[in-house]
Order: sequence, then C-alpha cells, then structure tokens
Amino acid sequence: MPFFKKTQIENLRVKPSSFFCLNTAQFLGALNDCIYKLLTIFFLISVLGAEKSNTILSAAGAIYVVPFLLFSVAAGVLADKFSKQKIIIVLKGAEIVILLFALFVFQLKNVWGCYALLFLLATHSAILGPCKYGIIPEVVKKEKIAKANSIITSFTYLSIIIGTFFASFLTEITNYNYLLSASVCLAFALCGFIASFGINKTNSGKSVKKIRVFFVREIIQTILGSRKIALLTPCLFGSAFFLFIGAFTQLNIIPFAIQALQLSEYAGGYLFLLCAIGIAGGALLAGKILKKGISLGVSCLTGFVISILFCLLWLFSSFLIPTITIIILLGITGGIFIVPFDSFIQIYSSPKKRGQTIATANFLGFCGILIASFCLYFFGNILKLSAATGFLYMGLITFLCALFLTARLLATTLPFFSQLLKTKKTSLKNVENIQIFIIKDFRWALLWKAAALSFSCLIFIQKRKNQSIPFLLYIAPNVSFLPEDISLEDAMIHAKKMLKKEEKAYLFHEAAFSIKQKPLTRLSLQEEVGLLSLKKGKKRQTLTLKRHYL
Repeated sequence: MPFFKKTQIENLRVKPSSFFCLNTAQFLGALNDCIYKLLTIFFLISVLGAEKSNTILSAAGAIYVVPFLLFSVAAGVLADKFSKQKIIIVLKGAEIVILLFALFVFQLKNVWGCYALLFLLATHSAILGPCKYGIIPEVVKKEKIAKANSIITSFTYLSIIIGTFFASFLTEITNYNYLLSASVCLAFALCGFIASFGINKTNSGKSVKKIRVFFVREIIQTILGSRKIALLTPCLFGSAFFLFIGAFTQLNIIPFAIQALQLSEYAGGYLFLLCAIGIAGGALLAGKILKKGISLGVSCLTGFVISILFCLLWLFSSFLIPTITIIILLGITGGIFIVPFDSFIQIYSSPKKRGQTIATANFLGFCGILIASFCLYFFGNILKLSAATGFLYMGLITFLCALFLTARLLATTLPFFSQLLKTKKTSLKNVENIQIFIIKDFRWALLWKAAALSFSCLIFIQKRKNQSIPFLLYIAPNVSFLPEDISLEDAMIHAKKMLKKEEKAYLFHEAAFSIKQKPLTRLSLQEEVGLLSLKKGKKRQTLTLKRHYL
C-alpha cells in the first residue's frame, strides 16, 4: 500500500463552500463548548463561593468527559446508519435548544441545571464527533483529506484559544451578567445551525448495526476488526496517545508554572494557550507537509521530537523564555503528530464502519485523558515528584510509545526514515518495476539502505542460529521470519503471496546469489527481481543492484 504516493482518484463534484460550512459549524460548536463550560464554572463559583472552586472544577471536568465515554460508540453507529449531513443539522438545532434552556438556568440560578446542561452539551459534541470527521471523505477529494484534517484540527484548537479568552472577556464586559453572556453563545449556535445547511448532502449508510448498552464489547470488536486493514490499529492508538499527552500537558502546566517558574495559576493557563496556538499552527503545517499523501513516518518522527521537548522542559524548567519556546514547539510538533493518524483513519477505514472506527478512536482518546489525570495524581501524590520531573517521566513514556509505533508501522516508517536521512543512492535508478529484492544475509545496514528504494515494504528474514536481529523487527507486523531450511524458491512463493498491498519486498536468504547459476524453475513468473549487495569502500558503503529475470 503506497501510503506516501498521491492517490489518483476520480473527480468528485463537491461544492467549494461545503467544507467551509462544515468547518464553520464545527468551529462554532467547539467555541460554544469552551465558552459555556467556563461560564458555568464562573457562575457556580459566584453562587457557591470561591472555597468550592476545586470541587466545581473537578465536577465540571468529569461531567464534560463522561458523555464521550458513554455515547461515542452509539454516535459511531448513528453516523454509519444515517446521513451524516442530516445528523449534523439535527445536532446543531439541538445545540440551540440546549442554550435556550441555559438562559432560564442562569436566570433561576439553578446549580444542578447548569451541570445538567453541561452534560447535554457534551453529549451533543460526543455524538457530533464521528459525523464531523466521518463526513470529510464525502465532502472533499481523497487527496485533500490530510489538508482538510489539518484545517479542522487547527480551528478546533483556535476555538479553545478564543473560547478561553472570550469567556473571561464576556464575563467582565457584561459585569457578570451570565444571562447576557449565554445569549452570545446562543447567537453562535444559530450561526452554526445556518452554516450546517451549506454542507453537501450525503447518503445514508448501509450499516445494520444496533446501538447496544454494553458498548465496551463493541469497542473491542471494532479494534479487532481494524486489524484486517494494514496499520489501522496502531493509528487508532496513536491518535488516542495525542489526547493523552495533550491532557497531561494541560493538567501539569499549572503546577509547573507555580513550582518551577514561581508564577500564578492564571499564568499557567496562559502557558497552555501558547501550546494550543502551537498545535493550531502545527496542524496547518502538517497539511502542507502531507500534500503528496499520508506519511505516518511524519507522526513517528514528531513523536520522538515531542519526547525530547518534554525532557528539555524539565532541563530548562527554571528559565521562562526557554520554557515558553519549548511549550510553543511542543504544540507545533503535537499538531503535526495528530494529522497523519486522523487522516489515515478516515481514508483507510471501511466506509461502512467509518463512523464506528472514528468513535472508537474518540473513546480511546478520552480514556487517554482519564489516564493522564491518573498519571498526574500518581507522579505528584504517590511518587512525590515535582511537576518538572513529571514532564521528564512523560518524555520517557512518549519515547517508548514513539518507538513502539515506529515498530508497528515499520512498513512505512523504515522507508521514510531511510529516505529522510538520504541513504538512497543516485546510482540505483529505474527500480520501480522491481517488486522483490533478494539479499544474501541479513544485515541492518543493508536493510536500512535498501528500504530507501520503496515507500512501503515487506521484510522476509531466513532465521539462522546465533544471528543478531534488532528488537524492533520482532514486533513489526511486516516482518516475517522464515524457517532455516526453507528453499529460496519456497521463500519467493511466500513473498509473492503476501505482496498484495505493499510496494516492495526484501528477501534475506543464504542461497540468494545462487539464483544466477540455478534458475527458479518452480515459479511460473516472468518478472524481474533485484540482487542487492553492499560494497564497503574506504569512506562509505555503497548499495549495488544487479537485475535478474525469472
């Protein structure tokens, strides 16, 4: 599966304004979520008193997250069963109704009503998630999906930035008139409802799946089903991992600002806003990087960079300017990290189960948010670590996860890193028509240089006694270890059977170069194979290729 190449597809008749309307509707919805959540917190603190602020913050955070865990699977089933465009219109209408009730709740100063409406607004967003992401492949051309995701992600974080500022601004400019502030949210909801009518009409899905109460079983089945599509499962966990590190950064940045920089908790909030600005910019940058197609190697590379930035945050924790710079860079790399994963999920998940797959990614992501809260408690209360040291530990966790993702996605990451480091030799030209490269003995340096010849690859290694093989290859799904006594002919047959989705295969066999003296008569294939070898010179190693026709 050539994940790095630009896919040639038919021209889709799409209204130019369709994606603009989709992005407008989701941006205003995310903006309302942020503003209303903060207005609720400010309102409850004013009613119940500042001494209850910690309880209010914890309750509001939990109430907002729970619907994403409870209703994500049901939302995915709905997205696969009905027209996503119609669901979005209905949900944007429901948002107006919720905010109309908010006016009465603020007027009556009803505490439980505020919490209930926050729960309903979060439920609205949880159901909207699979639709707004699942509809992207239906309203934009396939080669534009990565760019569309970069814009959606960027505007989502822009809504967090603007919403955080705007909630405080509204509260102060209206002299703590929460009824008037909620009216502004209602106006945003009306604009979002109008924008939703500009989205292209989409057909109803053909899914016969029913909504089940025991949704965890559905999550497990979706994850197991995703294994049938190459590389989809690690992409689901990679997308969830982004929310995990993002949530930990947001939670840990406030105690970090207080302990390490001797700033106020409000300053810690501003530091996270800088991170959010970086994510928005990084997402837009990812759209430009991925112009020619989805490159999962970009995500793995930025994963390693994020781990280094976490460690640098610990190292320079006492210095304000370096800290601000690192936090912005952390946001930029985070924005680049998430876009390839989300785009891959949308493009390569089954159209009939796209909504369920996106819902599963959302569920795993919000599980990651809960785990981030546990990690913060564990680092601070159990291990008694400082907030700066917590970032160091998170850097180590991120490095291990990036290493694991790189191994699980080795079919694309190995060629990506090999090409990135310019190991491809100019002397090897016109190798596109060669599918199988035969190599005598396994050597990591030879595989590394050979991988630069392809965009995705399969690796077949004839296992021998006392042979040293890198650990990453043992957990990579695109690596097969062949029996020691397997013949070259049988190894070739096995490689050809598996070469349906990948671009090239590298076959390591001890009798590889006997192919020149003994033709592979058992194969009725009139195809070309490449005999690869590595010549050692005084200054560098050179990859050489000889052609052989079966």
